[in-house]
Amino acid sequence: MDPSSSLTRSPESYIAPWSRILRYGVSAALWLVIAIIQIVYFSVFYERFVEDKIRQFVDLCCMSNISVFLLSHRCFGYYIHGRSVHGHSDTNMEEMNMNLKREAENLCSQRGLLPNTDGQTFQISVSSKMRQQYDRIHETLTRKHGPGRLLNSSATTFEQSTKAYHTMNKFLGSFIDHVHKEMDYIVKDKLLLERILGMEFMEPMEKSIFYNDEGHSFSDVLYYGNETMLLIFDVLFFAIVDMATQSFVLAAVLTYLQQEVFRFIRNTFGQKNLASKTLVDERFLI
Repeated sequence: MDPSSSLTRSPESYIAPWSRILRYGVSAALWLVIAIIQIVYFSVFYERFVEDKIRQFVDLCCMSNISVFLLSHRCFGYYIHGRSVHGHSDTNMEEMNMNLKREAENLCSQRGLLPNTDGQTFQISVSSKMRQQYDRIHETLTRKHGPGRLLNSSATTFEQSTKAYHTMNKFLGSFIDHVHKEMDYIVKDKLLLERILGMEFMEPMEKSIFYNDEGHSFSDVLYYGNETMLLIFDVLFFAIVDMATQSFVLAAVLTYLQQEVFRFIRNTFGQKNLASKTLVDERFLI
């Protein structure tokens, strides 16, 4: 704990006092070193040469002909343009392989939302009018308002849910296709300062705004995209347990257990939230 100019000192001549601050510094530094090694490994090697699950998900959306509309806040969210360039996805393996060959040889259009572009992921700021229409359709599904909530039959409920599901799909599809002129949108790049600050300067008053997002920042709404927050929480949890028990081993074991508990909670409630927000029955989730 105390500095000294002597390189060799006998244990009998001096015993340094115990320091909680230095113990915390050692444990936190160890966590940060391990985290940096993992970040470098996954970003430099694994995601480049083995697999990148986030980009694979975007490819899967396109191959499945499914677009994803995410709203993390009332008027802000993310959009993954997964519309197949071949017009359909219900095909056999032979035709699918031929479609992939056509894409590789540039014999078909590109996957991007705009013509002759590859941009499939966007940050979106939607107008209040668009959000109100979205909520109006979603209310018919959840049956929080209106006479629909008086219906107790499961068959009738399922039929209502199916109708609301198709209505929502039709509305979002027509919105992307610029059908609703009063709820239209524009596509643009973020300014440098907007990217640095992580915020938007323009308010989506008349038209919604789609910002090109090559960084696939939609992962921020996933458990996958909260590594920094989880790392800070793990470091603090480990340090608190170590301060109370003076045992790195026990702190490591309890930190691992709390990670598993949070992963279980996220998985359980995440599926229920996904089923509620996507209008898809929980039984159909993999």
